[in-house]
Amino acid sequence: MPTDAPWWAGLGPVGGAVLIVLGLGAALFLFLGGFDPEGDVTMLHGAAKVVAIGAVVAGGALISRSRRGGGTGSGAE
Repeated sequence: MPTDAPWWAGLGPVGGAVLIVLGLGAALFLFLGGFDPEGDVTMLHGAAKVVAIGAVVAGGALISRSRRGGGTGSGAE
């Protein structure tokens, strides 16, 4: 992995799923803990960014895995 890669570059599908769960948990915590529209908007935005990064990481890892495993089709007998 290059040194200038972002912090989430090597997480893979499990790391992406963990980020999604953490972001949804943070958003749920804000909503259940008495959401203050004035002060909690930035924290909710941060939780949404964590969910979005997790979705991109998990989706990208799964797509690259499915492209690499192309030999399992009908022609691999």
